[in-house]
Amino acid sequence: MKKIRKLIDMDAESLQILEAEAKKQKRSLKSYLEHTLEETAKKLESPSAEYKAMMDEMLARVADGKAEYIPIEEIEKKYGL
Repeated sequence: MKKIRKLIDMDAESLQILEAEAKKQKRSLKSYLEHTLEETAKKLESPSAEYKAMMDEMLARVADGKAEYIPIEEIEKKYGL
């Protein structure tokens, strides 16, 4: 994957907190920031790989007749909706 360079501005207090966390994880600040941002981007991916896998499993269960359904009325009654 092609890397893109970006310049960011941060307040000193936030930077100190992030540096301390990077040291706890035995990483450089740059490595820690890159890792954190990449993980955040993966979580924001729409839809995520985990969601796709979950839906594929659900669709397979529906196709096999193994999915169980609860009427909306039961859910509304259970949660007082």
